[in-house]
Amino acid sequence: MTVAVTGATGWIGREVCRWLGRQGIEVRRLDRLQSIDGVVPLDLIAEESDPSWGVALRGCLTVVHCAGHVHRPLETAEERRLFHAINVEGTRKLLATCSLERVRRVVFVSTSALYDWSDVKPKTETGSLKPMTAYAVSKLEAENLVRNSRLNWRVARLGTVFGVGDRANFQRLAQALKRRRFVIPGRGDARKSVLPVGRAGELLGRLATDMNQGGITVNLAAPSAPSLVEICQAFSRHCGFATAIRAPLSLMRCAGLAGSLLQTAGVKMPLTTDTLRKLTTSTVLDVTKMLELFPEMEWLDFESMLAGAANYYADA
Repeated sequence: MTVAVTGATGWIGREVCRWLGRQGIEVRRLDRLQSIDGVVPLDLIAEESDPSWGVALRGCLTVVHCAGHVHRPLETAEERRLFHAINVEGTRKLLATCSLERVRRVVFVSTSALYDWSDVKPKTETGSLKPMTAYAVSKLEAENLVRNSRLNWRVARLGTVFGVGDRANFQRLAQALKRRRFVIPGRGDARKSVLPVGRAGELLGRLATDMNQGGITVNLAAPSAPSLVEICQAFSRHCGFATAIRAPLSLMRCAGLAGSLLQTAGVKMPLTTDTLRKLTTSTVLDVTKMLELFPEMEWLDFESMLAGAANYYADA
């Protein structure tokens, strides 16, 4: 069995390839970066008639689709164009090629940003959706393409991924904590579903190689969702950062409003109304389905999972 992984040199794609390789499964690493040994070139923006599509997928049984244009703090017109061109149109072309090359299964890597987080209840896979960014909208459109394909599909909605190699949310948090520039708003009791990058690779690999499951959407995250305070405390203990101070929520709202006004004038601000909303909103995934699919997997608490990446974040 050969499994193709798009975005194979990316943060999550690398972990999927590593897990599959450890199981003795033949992996075809696909990526737009052609200068890396062992990588088969595949650019999601390439024309559908480009022969590289067929070459990339020929002879594969399954595709794990990790590649995509990822979330950006500021969504410019160019970023929005790329979200559609790569995440939506790229996925459409990939699925069409899968059908032509008789690929049987596709695992699509999606995001929990699709859910309606105005309701604080943990989100099941059938929960209401309300994508708030162009990135999330593009992922939802791509999900629908996957579901409407004739392939044996699996859609995985990931919580906040963290670990060695992080260039996203937790790295920015670590940098702010290290420089004593992060302030916890109010009680800091908003809870966040998180997922170590190594475990993300394993779970996606398991979805790719499970012969029995198909036509499913599943949330992937650690069963225990730490609060913002617990996350900051774990960083402080394991990375040697100073303890983050807290500020009244009312004061933070005023600062966020000022930041939003300045940002509209072209000044990049660390705190805006939108940033504050994200920090104070619980984003917890119901992972009952994941635990039913993989009951044998053991999980650590957040602090124990962070310990393995402490040196990486300490050097952020």
